[in-house]
Amino acid sequence: MSSKSLSAKSITGFIKKNISLSAFLVLIIFFAVIQGTRFINFDNILTILNQTVVVAVVSFGLTFVIIEGGIDLSVGSVLGLSAVIGALVLRATGSSILAILAALVVGLVCGLFNGIVHTILRIPSFITTLGMLSIARALCIIVTDGSIIMIPFDSGIKQMALMPWILVCGVVVFALTYILLNYTVFGRYTRMIGGDERVAVMTGIKVKKYKIMIFTLCSMLTAFGGIIMAGRIGAGSPTTGEGFELDCISAVVLGGTPLTGGIGGIGGTVLGALILSILANGMVLSGIESEVQLLVKGFVLVAAVFISLEREKIGVIK
Repeated sequence: MSSKSLSAKSITGFIKKNISLSAFLVLIIFFAVIQGTRFINFDNILTILNQTVVVAVVSFGLTFVIIEGGIDLSVGSVLGLSAVIGALVLRATGSSILAILAALVVGLVCGLFNGIVHTILRIPSFITTLGMLSIARALCIIVTDGSIIMIPFDSGIKQMALMPWILVCGVVVFALTYILLNYTVFGRYTRMIGGDERVAVMTGIKVKKYKIMIFTLCSMLTAFGGIIMAGRIGAGSPTTGEGFELDCISAVVLGGTPLTGGIGGIGGTVLGALILSILANGMVLSGIESEVQLLVKGFVLVAAVFISLEREKIGVIK
């Protein structure tokens, strides 16, 4: 192998390994230069952190799914359904605790559906979760009759979504998922399944069981994110979470977790979520229209996949 090819390979490897941190620093410097104190000030930093929490919480669960080698396209719709169910239960009972539990049950059911259909019926996770995307969104509209369910300002859900409690929620979920992925058998098996599922089966790992658990974890974290989102916007809406799966997949991939599975981490996902929030915040401050912002997000996702994709592992790209 020539020195030129070795050099090119080492440069590519360095970029892949440090893409999230590099993008994070470049965006901060870029918007700090063009926006100055409008971007670099305490209130705006809090706004960015506030916007990051929901994306991060949902993306933590999605990180497990992608490391396992799957995909979950239903997170936006499950988030919306959890938000409206939580808002409806809060309106009916006045109890924020019951509302949160109801939302988590929604996440549990959706996750079990995704996991069981994918593993038992042997339907690809892409198709399974695409179906759940439609099912959950339809249920959002049906249970709300197309109307918005308001959340009282003095409710526990609303207070949970305000500073500093929203950050506390984000930090707690980060700590729990970080420990789960890096210091437990569940996390080790998740990586092994994503690395080579056939080898995982031969070593005695109950792959179907762990896949169901992974999809259930993802949906329950999504449901928790839905409750926080409902508290942030002050309502459960049938349109809540539309297109949210794009943000979450982008956050995971930008964080260094390739769609081929087997490797990745929660820490990188935090950086990925921050990158998206900084990008969105900077574009808003720059007066860029929402349609253009969506266009930029699409290009960011394609670029992130292009850089992180393990082509040698896939072989033929279809």
